[in-house]
Amino acid sequence: MSERPSDLATVDAALGAEAPLPRDNGELVFEEPWQGRALGMAVVALNRLGVPWADFRRHLANAIAARPTNRDDSPATAYYTAWLNALETLLAERGLID
Repeated sequence: MSERPSDLATVDAALGAEAPLPRDNGELVFEEPWQGRALGMAVVALNRLGVPWADFRRHLANAIAARPTNRDDSPATAYYTAWLNALETLLAERGLID
């Protein structure tokens, strides 16, 4: 397990340029409440499981690349949908969900 819980700066640094959190004028973008909850769920799950953010970043980059473009989705919706897909894939890989 990790020695200390992740904070937003840790998450931001771990995601790097590969899959950065959506921002507008430096502020995180959450267009819907579920988007912030998705971020929070991943932070808690990865902290509790001791999963390195590098593992999640790889899953997130793959989910973003695999997601078909939907013109009706905003960039934040597309990102956080991929975020949830990445979290589900990572948890399934570890046998924690079906």
